[in-house]
Amino acid sequence: ANATIEQQARLLQGKVKENAETIEQLRQERSLLAKDHKELQRQFTEVSDRVNKLRNDHAKSQSSHDNRRRQLDSHLGEIDDLRRALSNQADELQRSEEEKNRMAIEKTDVARTVAALESDLRRVKRDAVAFGRDLKNLRTEKEKMQEKHRDELTKAERARKQAQTQIRLLNEQLGGQHTKLRTAQEKLKIKDYGFATWHKEECKGLVVQIRYLKAKFTRESTLRDDLVYQKQYLLVLLSNFEASEKRILACISRIGYPKPKNPPARVKKPRSIKSVVLSVIFIRRVRQVSEAWREAGSNKQAISNALQEVRRRRTIATTS
Repeated sequence: ANATIEQQARLLQGKVKENAETIEQLRQERSLLAKDHKELQRQFTEVSDRVNKLRNDHAKSQSSHDNRRRQLDSHLGEIDDLRRALSNQADELQRSEEEKNRMAIEKTDVARTVAALESDLRRVKRDAVAFGRDLKNLRTEKEKMQEKHRDELTKAERARKQAQTQIRLLNEQLGGQHTKLRTAQEKLKIKDYGFATWHKEECKGLVVQIRYLKAKFTRESTLRDDLVYQKQYLLVLLSNFEASEKRILACISRIGYPKPKNPPARVKKPRSIKSVVLSVIFIRRVRQVSEAWREAGSNKQAISNALQEVRRRRTIATTS
């Protein structure tokens, strides 16, 4: 029995010793956990301080952003105010310019009216000798205008013939080129694609030049027709002058000539709507013809350059 008790006591002592070692390990682990807890508290404090600092920085940046936005809004309002002020000034300047132009036009009309009245006054004061001199001048001008008209008709006819000659020469050149192209195709059996492309471009240039010369010929023909109409109009005017000349001679031969010094005032004939419409139509047609001729003339240099380039290529192809 004593041996059993001693054996149990030794077992209990081993267990107590193991329990003491376990308690010591637990104490060490507790101390380690305490240290870790303190370290984690310290890190939590640092993180909290950093978060607070970041929050303060964010609040400061947000306030500065709001201030800058308010400043930007105020600047935009000032810009809008300046734009409105500039627009108002531009409107006032435009109104003042229109008023100035209107006053200038009125002043010009008044000056024109005064000049017309002075001209009428000087015309009233002319005598029979002045009438005779005017008639002689009219005859001289009539002869000069007829001669000038004949010269212009001659020039227009010469230009028309030159244009026809150029068109005929270009057509002959085009036909020769077509003949050469067919001969080359028969000989080479269309092996050289570059030569066909070059000839096609050359034909296009010649066609463009022909169109230009045709437009020039059409313009010259139109000018010739206009000269014919102008001649008819001038002949009608001269016939009216001849009729007035007969009336003046009859007036001079009448007893009691010249006219009294204070003749009755002449009533200016108002302009009719028809004359105004005809004037507007004439100005519009002249402007359209001018624009058409300007557009046709703008292609002249390009056509000339294209023709020179085609001739140069032809020379290079012939020499090679």
